[in-house]
Amino acid sequence: MMSAALSVLILAANVSAVPPAALPRWNPKAPENTAVLPAFSYATVEPVLTGIGARFRRTGTDPARPQIAVTFPNNRTALISLGNCDAQGACKSLGMQSYWTRIANSSPEKTADAIAGFNQRYSFAKAFVAADGRPALQRYLTADYGFIRGNLAVNFLVFASQADQFATQVLKPLETPGK
Repeated sequence: MMSAALSVLILAANVSAVPPAALPRWNPKAPENTAVLPAFSYATVEPVLTGIGARFRRTGTDPARPQIAVTFPNNRTALISLGNCDAQGACKSLGMQSYWTRIANSSPEKTADAIAGFNQRYSFAKAFVAADGRPALQRYLTADYGFIRGNLAVNFLVFASQADQFATQVLKPLETPGK
């Protein structure tokens, strides 16, 4: 039986393998970006992902915890998990997480120091080493009183940028033997 985490990774890989169609360019001045989303749900999150040119697929099987595997326009992937949902599927929290493979060429101490440096430079998202040893990046948002649609788009775009910076500035140098 395949674990849920492995299923999500396989689905995320399949999402990123889909050739991109003509991706729309996000328009920060679009009038819909000032709209207040009352909560997070498939119906409110997916149009924002489409608007920024992301590719995505629903992966959650638990209606109380919807999940979306996403590939951002810069080809960085993440799992979006919605939480604190009511019976109608309106959720008050949104978490984004990206994972990478274990770093074989770096000591745990060197990896921890590099991640701590990243967290000190960039406070938008938190980088860490997951319990299984894989480097990860996460961001958590709340919508207890709603969330501005344009701000959600910016959060997605900045997370994708942070994931790229984490991969290139922290992980790539650690993966290079002798560095």
